[in-house]
Amino acid sequence: MRLLLLFPRTFFWMALSLIVLCTSSGVSAAAVLSEKLSLHQFIQNETAYRVGASPDLTKLLNFYQIEARYDLSRKIVFTAVGRLAYDAVYDIRDLTQINPFQNRFASSAPRVIPKADPFDADLREFYADVYFSKVDLRIGRQIARWGVIEGFRITDEINPLDFREFILRPLTDRYIPVWMLKGDLYLSEMTLGLVWIPDLRFNRPADPGWEWEQFQTPPGLVEPPQNFQNSEFGLRVSGYAKGADWALSYFDAWDDFPTASRTIFGLSGNIAERSAGFTPRYHRLRTFGFSISKGQGADVIKAELAYIIGKHFGTLPTDADNDGISDIVELKRDHLKYGLGWDTRLPKEVDVFIQFSQQFILNHEDLIIAEAVESGASILFQREFLYNRLLAKCLILYMVNDKEALIRPRLQYQWSDHLILALGADVFEGKAGNVQADDFRFIGFFDQNDRVYTEARYSF
Repeated sequence: MRLLLLFPRTFFWMALSLIVLCTSSGVSAAAVLSEKLSLHQFIQNETAYRVGASPDLTKLLNFYQIEARYDLSRKIVFTAVGRLAYDAVYDIRDLTQINPFQNRFASSAPRVIPKADPFDADLREFYADVYFSKVDLRIGRQIARWGVIEGFRITDEINPLDFREFILRPLTDRYIPVWMLKGDLYLSEMTLGLVWIPDLRFNRPADPGWEWEQFQTPPGLVEPPQNFQNSEFGLRVSGYAKGADWALSYFDAWDDFPTASRTIFGLSGNIAERSAGFTPRYHRLRTFGFSISKGQGADVIKAELAYIIGKHFGTLPTDADNDGISDIVELKRDHLKYGLGWDTRLPKEVDVFIQFSQQFILNHEDLIIAEAVESGASILFQREFLYNRLLAKCLILYMVNDKEALIRPRLQYQWSDHLILALGADVFEGKAGNVQADDFRFIGFFDQNDRVYTEARYSF
């Protein structure tokens, strides 16, 4: 399987090198790789400055991205997306300067923080689309999206998430692409969808010492072997009836968070100090989902529901066996989550997107760290000016239980067909919590990380 996954990556970077070589030598890349190849490329700069505690320059990210599409025939199309990135801030700052709370994480021994690598090369996506009369197949490394509620993950759990910059990157950048087979069978009034994922990947936390470090990989974490028996699969039936789009789904997969992730937030010491013999691991989940959306003029009403079987929840330390050692216990509980959304347009052409979500842990016990009911809401205001060249928007994400909020105003200006400029801010409101007492706060944890940022993208 490893050889199978390595070959497309090697092929893609060889092809990218050939394109660059041909361009630099004055030879048309289209003449070399045929007229069936189309390319979209851009370079982007992202600069961020922290204005909260310990003001400092925290990001000087520059990256080049190439998206290549090759039409082998009308029925077979290849797509590849690659990115080369360099964050210069790690060459002019060390991690102790960038991270405003180095001492927040408790440990019995001094933390060993590796030097950050400013360079990164990533094959984001590499897949083939194969079209038949009633069947579409997509084979390769890709992102698959289910559900209708943006931001709150209800049934949209196929790809794991990248938390290296918390939840601040664009949505497509937060998803980690995985190798999978995705198919759609078109029936007379319904579509039957299938995903099969042999490539097991899990949520990626920020590296130790990084500014957005929040949860950490538990010591001694056991990952399931990469084999056919452990692969993930899902089924989805969707259709259109009485003016509404609907879908029913089933997903049998691994929880992208290990059980102990909610128990040892902020704890980088030896887990044996808290529980003798405890081995953190990933657990299998079965998720049944339903989504529906209906448009009426400028309004769209959306709803999504998921029932999850097999979720293991972390607990507060307790001496469960009365041996004088503080144990970490896993409690297996089913849980239910839903989301509601309303997209509308106010006077003065202001678009508004409102969402609300809740999660219920069934048969909840006080020992479980997560609350029995957790609620969150978001609202996005958006308006275009100057003949759609200037976009003003503001997103507010509010977590009800902990009374914390993330506020994200942004101005984006399309200078030309090739150049887009943006100016924005990320403001965190809430209490940081006490991670040593398992008082975890998702947004308030970064109360010291308020920042302003600029972006510039040039496409060619």
